[in-house]
Amino acid sequence: MNNRKAQYNFCILFSLFFGSAFFCSATPVNDIHQIQVVTEPLPPYQIVKDGEVRGVVAEKVRKLLRELGSDSQIRAMPWARAYKTALTEPGTLIFSMVRTPAREELFHWLGVLVSTKTYLVTLKRRDNIKLEKLEELINYKAGIKRDDVVFHYLSKKKALGKTALLPDTITTVKMLLRDRVDIIAVSPLHLDYMCSKIGCKSSDFQFLLELDGLSNDFYLAANKQMTPELVNLITDKLKGLTN
Repeated sequence: MNNRKAQYNFCILFSLFFGSAFFCSATPVNDIHQIQVVTEPLPPYQIVKDGEVRGVVAEKVRKLLRELGSDSQIRAMPWARAYKTALTEPGTLIFSMVRTPAREELFHWLGVLVSTKTYLVTLKRRDNIKLEKLEELINYKAGIKRDDVVFHYLSKKKALGKTALLPDTITTVKMLLRDRVDIIAVSPLHLDYMCSKIGCKSSDFQFLLELDGLSNDFYLAANKQMTPELVNLITDKLKGLTN
């Protein structure tokens, strides 16, 4: 922070000597080049193939980085690690993040990348599973992604009983298909994509309840220590991609 202040003061003095044609940027170029971007494998939004993060949302973020003039690479990792990295390491961007009251003050929220819905889902052949209200989930074994927004939401609602905490969404689907869990949380788009990969069909499942208490928007968010100038720059560039 002291170095940045010194650079800014130097710019002001330089401008006084050489005239107003000299432009001092409030956002040092170094800030842009020090950005790191983290995410998780979340098909079809983020797909890791041959070591590269692809998918519709990843491509949007990559285009944003080009607009910023940043050569930062997108790194995919388990969600809990990505979340901790974005929470603790300055200069970090993270996607796709659901915005919740518990997270509101922990990050800068730069803009919506995509919208979706999340449902509690079971197998259609499991006709013994009935779920008319959220509180009844406690009677079943749920497969939930560790540190996911669904986990925090259901925990706060005290709706989790016996729970399998799993590393990613595709593992929850596999566990459901093997009858290792009774219910999972997933969006229809995710489910269709994962079935195309592991050989199931969307008709194999039944949607029990929509988790309408969760945000339907997936955000690009930033570490809280990111400078206001860089936050504003990224926010403006992202708006330009969506307008």
